[in-house]
Amino acid sequence: MTTATAGLRGPLRKRDSHLWQRHSEDWYAEPPWCSKRLFEFGQFFGPVWDPACGFGRIVQSACAAGLEAHGTDIAVRPGGWAVRDFLDAGDVLAPNIVSNPPFGIAERFVSRALDLAERKVAMLLPANWVQGDKRSRWLETTPLLKVWFLTPRPSMPPGPVVEAGVS
Repeated sequence: MTTATAGLRGPLRKRDSHLWQRHSEDWYAEPPWCSKRLFEFGQFFGPVWDPACGFGRIVQSACAAGLEAHGTDIAVRPGGWAVRDFLDAGDVLAPNIVSNPPFGIAERFVSRALDLAERKVAMLLPANWVQGDKRSRWLETTPLLKVWFLTPRPSMPPGPVVEAGVS
């Protein structure tokens, strides 16, 4: 093995992919094309609720696909969405729950969505979330039907960075 190819076969070096400080509420904004693609290829019947809607991009994509949709978030966000803590919202049932959940509490968020959704749950999560040993074993106990990978990997800056027009 030559020096040029040795690096290809050895351990991967850590990428410096964190350009911004972590947001205290894990509010990261997905690019609009992510949810647009989901609603182009996924079939949803009935209204869609995004309980961590941030800017409302998933809600907007659902509406553009002809679906009724609404959003809530744990804090006041741009767009005037209702403020509601999804994990403590009572037994509010919804036909479909689609969200880019806060990654730090994503497992609890997904579990809650599975309890409340009458039809379908779709969550935007990093690929390593479904490939890790602990979560992949947990996912086996859920009614997970499909995992779709988005390419290219979307950049998700913190909401305030998007608000400031920096990204």
